[in-house]
Amino acid sequence: MCLLIVEIVMLIVGLIGLIGGKLSLRGFPLEGKRARIAGLIMALPLPLALGMGLLLGVLIGTGALPSSAISAASGIELVITLGCLGGAFLYAYLTRPPAGSSTPPTLPPSGPPTINPQ
Repeated sequence: MCLLIVEIVMLIVGLIGLIGGKLSLRGFPLEGKRARIAGLIMALPLPLALGMGLLLGVLIGTGALPSSAISAASGIELVITLGCLGGAFLYAYLTRPPAGSSTPPTLPPSGPPTINPQ
């Protein structure tokens, strides 16, 4: 039950990062693309755990796995949750701007190039 609450909180934080484009993970402020990618990683545990539970139920129901395999579900769910949480923090740490710069690097403008008439 506690793991489900953690997954729901991670989903909410991830959706805030995906939709808003701003996220702060323990001292790592993220904006734009970086926040959206970290938000996606944070939102993954609940859908992955749901899919894992469905797959495990189908495999047990068809007889491909013994019914005792259901006891491994909590451990797998814990690994998924901690892996996604650690992955989001690792991504935020590895993509942080250099220590000397106060502003994040800017990307070139997107869209077709413009031609200046002479």
